[in-house]
Amino acid sequence: MDVGAEGFAQRLPRLRRRIKRAAFVALDMEFTGLHSTSLQNNEPSLFDSPAERYMKARQSVQRFSLVQLGLAIFSKENSNKYVVHSYNFFLFPSTLGIRDVEFTVSASSIQFLSHYGFDYNKFLKDGIPYMNEVQEESLRQHLLADTWKVCSTNVDRDVLKKAIDEVTSWIVAAKEEDTMILQDLNGYHMIEVQLVLRQALENVWTEPLEDNKVMVKKVSPEHRQLLENSSDDHCQKKLILLSARGFTNLFQILVKVKKPLVGHNMLMDLMHLHDKFYRPLPESYEEFKRNIHNLFPVIIDTKTVTKSVQKLRRNLLMRLAMMHFSVVQFFLCQLICYCADPQSLCPTLSLLWQLLDRNSCPELWGAVSSLRAELQPCFHCRVRLVLRDYRRHPHLQVSVYRHWRHSPSVNCLLQISGIVALWSLLAFVLGGTRSC
Repeated sequence: MDVGAEGFAQRLPRLRRRIKRAAFVALDMEFTGLHSTSLQNNEPSLFDSPAERYMKARQSVQRFSLVQLGLAIFSKENSNKYVVHSYNFFLFPSTLGIRDVEFTVSASSIQFLSHYGFDYNKFLKDGIPYMNEVQEESLRQHLLADTWKVCSTNVDRDVLKKAIDEVTSWIVAAKEEDTMILQDLNGYHMIEVQLVLRQALENVWTEPLEDNKVMVKKVSPEHRQLLENSSDDHCQKKLILLSARGFTNLFQILVKVKKPLVGHNMLMDLMHLHDKFYRPLPESYEEFKRNIHNLFPVIIDTKTVTKSVQKLRRNLLMRLAMMHFSVVQFFLCQLICYCADPQSLCPTLSLLWQLLDRNSCPELWGAVSSLRAELQPCFHCRVRLVLRDYRRHPHLQVSVYRHWRHSPSVNCLLQISGIVALWSLLAFVLGGTRSC
């Protein structure tokens, strides 16, 4: 399910309930770029230490932005069944504040997203805002001091000026309780228009409507004061802050419930989570690790898990190969005795056989080789089983292939030989009769 800014607030309570009931959550992200090539010595290297790789990735994370976050919420129904609810959240940096947010775009990343059908219009027009704790504190201070603003373009300022001119012209002839509708106001401009009108005109009240509309109502100063004290006022500063935080509200829910977080190759994902929703990335790699583990105590990276399982299996076989012959022989015998299908051990024994050095431990190598040969069914046993299964088949006749009997070349030679022999016998008989 695709989720943008327009429907995010309505879905947030349901998302909160599902995350609280979840067994674990999985996520993946898309960015405007991965590794910045404009910075000197910023290319990742196989010889990087973890701290060096972090510092290089940190510079890239600070330059690029999030465009989409995929979240899958897994809830356990019974012992062997999970129900998953998946969401694609379009994200766009919050434009409510004193400083405008700048980010870099990588041509290859944009081309990759475009190839797989990414909706750039939804990202730009309906992206869910977000901010970290430092940006939130700055906005809170400016809200208290009434020095906040929306970082808008000249076109946006023209829209705001037009809306304000319409209201000031209308209110001169309007009567108390009369209303008018302002249209085509997107995002934070709905909030900014209402606050500017309320600050400039003491006898108006505003309320947001659906479809990017705002209702303007002429009221008395006494009625205006009652409405300002109402809990339903959408322009209260705490509600403005809540709206500006956007997706950060969902991030804080994830942090609060402490559910296991699952992903693949998660370093960049975790760094963007820290930088965009929590705090700017620290310079210290150790501090970053402490912060992440405080936010998400259980992190499961499937790439790391896969490599660990492969390494564990190989180490187990290597240690088995280094054991004394009698210990290995006893282990293998016990393994076969308690295995439901001994033939399923053939791949493991083959790998062990390849790891063993024939010269350094010939006895163990010979024992494993013999065991492989015993577990693999012989050719003649398999043939007998096939002949037995097809013995009474109504339509198929199966027999063992004999080259001297079933080969087309041999059959042709035998037929020619038979014809020659027949003619020779016939000539002999007829020749003998004439001589008599």
